[in-house]
Amino acid sequence: MSRVEELQLSEICLSLQSTEKAKRIKSLEKMYDIIKDDDKQWSKEEIVKMWQIMNKHMAKHLTDPSESCRNLSIDITKIFLESLPVFDKHIMYIIPILVRRLSPQEILESSEEVRLNCVTLLRVIIRLYKDYLAVYIDDFIAILSRTVMDNYQNVKRESCEAISELAKSIPAQFYTKSEAIIKPILSNFTHQHYRVRVASVNAIGDVLQYGNSKSMTEVSTPLAERLFDQSGAVRAAVVKVAGNWLVHLRDRYSWWYKIIPLLLTGLHDDIQEIRTTAAELWDTAGKVYLQENESDEKIKDKMDYLIEDPQHYPPNIPRPNLGCRIIVQQNVGKLVGGISRELGDWKQDIRVRSAQLLAVLTLNSEQNITQHIENLLPAMYRACNDEDQRVVDNVVLAAEYIGYFVPPNVYCGLVLPTLEDGNITTGHLTVFAAILRGSERDSLSDELMEIGKFLQAKHICRSKKSNYQWQILNCCESLLQVCQQDCNVIAHDMFVIIFTVWSMAQTEKNQMFAKHLMETLAKVAMNQELTEFYAIHLREIFILIKDTASNWNIYSPEFYLFKFCLSEARTVCAKNIDLVQPILETTMNKDSDSELRLKLFIILSDFFMHRDEILKEMKEPSNFVEKFLVNILIPGLIWSAGKIAEALRTAATGCLCALIDESNHNEMIDKNKVRFDKLENCSENSSDIFIDKNQFLKIFDELRPILISLVDDNARKTRLYALRAICSILNIGLKFSCITDENVISTYPAVIKRLDDGCDDVRCAAVEALVFIWRALPSDYDLEFGKSHVDYLYTCMIVHLDDPEKEFQDLMLDAMIQLAKIHPQMLAQKIEKCRSNFRNQSALDKLMKHMSLS
Repeated sequence: MSRVEELQLSEICLSLQSTEKAKRIKSLEKMYDIIKDDDKQWSKEEIVKMWQIMNKHMAKHLTDPSESCRNLSIDITKIFLESLPVFDKHIMYIIPILVRRLSPQEILESSEEVRLNCVTLLRVIIRLYKDYLAVYIDDFIAILSRTVMDNYQNVKRESCEAISELAKSIPAQFYTKSEAIIKPILSNFTHQHYRVRVASVNAIGDVLQYGNSKSMTEVSTPLAERLFDQSGAVRAAVVKVAGNWLVHLRDRYSWWYKIIPLLLTGLHDDIQEIRTTAAELWDTAGKVYLQENESDEKIKDKMDYLIEDPQHYPPNIPRPNLGCRIIVQQNVGKLVGGISRELGDWKQDIRVRSAQLLAVLTLNSEQNITQHIENLLPAMYRACNDEDQRVVDNVVLAAEYIGYFVPPNVYCGLVLPTLEDGNITTGHLTVFAAILRGSERDSLSDELMEIGKFLQAKHICRSKKSNYQWQILNCCESLLQVCQQDCNVIAHDMFVIIFTVWSMAQTEKNQMFAKHLMETLAKVAMNQELTEFYAIHLREIFILIKDTASNWNIYSPEFYLFKFCLSEARTVCAKNIDLVQPILETTMNKDSDSELRLKLFIILSDFFMHRDEILKEMKEPSNFVEKFLVNILIPGLIWSAGKIAEALRTAATGCLCALIDESNHNEMIDKNKVRFDKLENCSENSSDIFIDKNQFLKIFDELRPILISLVDDNARKTRLYALRAICSILNIGLKFSCITDENVISTYPAVIKRLDDGCDDVRCAAVEALVFIWRALPSDYDLEFGKSHVDYLYTCMIVHLDDPEKEFQDLMLDAMIQLAKIHPQMLAQKIEKCRSNFRNQSALDKLMKHMSLS
């Protein structure tokens, strides 16, 4: 009796027909143990004999009501198939049953585990019965297109593996049926489990590799979306699939424009391994292309003669091999439109990936990108205004590559006309600056005149937007970095650009950048210091803005330029006073904008703080001072109603102080100490602002009554400045020895009233002014004749020795010690007469002691 007969398989078959589930399961388990028993070491003949007895029963129990029975039947069948000789008859009953169980719209097999086991069985059949699969292709496609959409993730993954194996096993038959399986696989691209997504991507790769590649149009977009997958494994799978297609896909040349973005996007992946893999696959694709086309004469010539890298090439960037460059050059035209659209996509990640792809394509295209930049530039301009800095950085990188590969005479012909059309944004200048930065020095130097003329145009460089200003300066920096000393041919244009931006800059960052560029331009282009550089170029700025002065307001670009000249280049303004003065007279007359006049008075106050420095540079300083006072400043001092007029008076009075006060102009009025030493220690040059006594008296007679009225102005600062101005102008008058007793007598009463001012600093200034005024009294003044004035002065001042403020008491005591010299006897009598009325007896004692010693 043979070993098979000893097994009594007929009993097992009989038990398998039982209605009792337990009996069937027990029989199947027994059969499983028999066939799985390694100790028996069944021969091929014995396996065949057992299969002949059991195969129909196994097939029947693939549809058993019991899940366990079905599962065991599948396991037993798999073992048999792996052991049996490969013949078509062994699977002829199995496949139809699997089709009925798995392929209908409503799958009959309810168990997830059994469905998984069924697909595993299919994989066994595919692996072992390659030569007999062709007739079953429709059945396999029907099953797998259904199971790949199964709810159970493991079934999905196993189905994807089965599809790949089927495609590789019978590529000829699979080719005609592959399109039916595409959509079911694509449905898994958004599955929550990344392993399912990876398996699906790999399956799609094999389906197109061995199937009909016309489906590329259907799969390329879903694959591209997987490049944004959060899982690095999924992104890596897409990159590997794309790399494999570029090398092995049969009609890949037709689909390069679809495949290239999938692979090249991986060059910028966040994970280093993916970037490395993408670079290796891309390099391999290029080399394979060269091998396949080495007989092509054009390519052969390039391989023979284009063996060295160009001299002007992006530093620290490995150059793609010739095959990669040719592939991109042949297909970039098909990609430009899509990139341009996606740079403006509403999804942030798509914009980033598109910008990265643009940079890589530009690097690979090299000179060939020239014919496409006209279409790319508008999208690049918009992308450089993107809120995501990654988008901007990659577009800027692409623009730099354009600068390396496209000659300046070519890109200037394309870029400048689009910018001259108007509506220039930050993005336009960002791109242009980057292109300039990548250019070659000699060729760019030939275009400097045209570029300089364009950038210094009013509608280009006169913007108050911070980012826009920064990019204008970036353009200048690019020119200086690339062309260096060659920039001297457009030194004036660049001066105008940088100076204009500097004058209108609202942020410290932009101001510092502009200053740095101006210093660099002066040093590199002209080898000069900044002051010398200003002296050469500022006069043309004044000429440029002079004619429009009558139309200025505080927002006019010309005003910003003029204001900045007065603050940044004071000595140059002084040298060009013949142009500056008419501008001042135009912008500061009564009919001019009030805010503009106010701003200019404040600016001129700071300008005149450096009076000695600027007057020294003027040819006729006294002539300027007279015209300025008569035509500009004095009209601003005259009272008129309104808050704006009040502010103008304050600013004008402060400006007057800055012009005629020879003291330290940064000094604030000190409440604790009156500057009684000013008369003795005033500057010997203080009268240089007037050429002679007659000129001074003309101004003095006009100014004095106005200043006296301003001492009583509503504005605290106006009163304060007026008191200081009175002191200053009396000082100048003393230099010319032209102050009369009438001047003193007519001035002091208004000042005395300020001793009771509501503001402490004004009271202190009034005390100081009184000392100045009375010490300016001529030495031949008849005290008997003017006794009443002196008496009034002492009476008004002495009462303040009892002021509530101790500091003011001390200040007044110092002042009276100085003024006691006028008529000490009168003051002594007054003190003795009213001593009993004072609380501050110590002050009176000090005053009396001083008079007794003097």
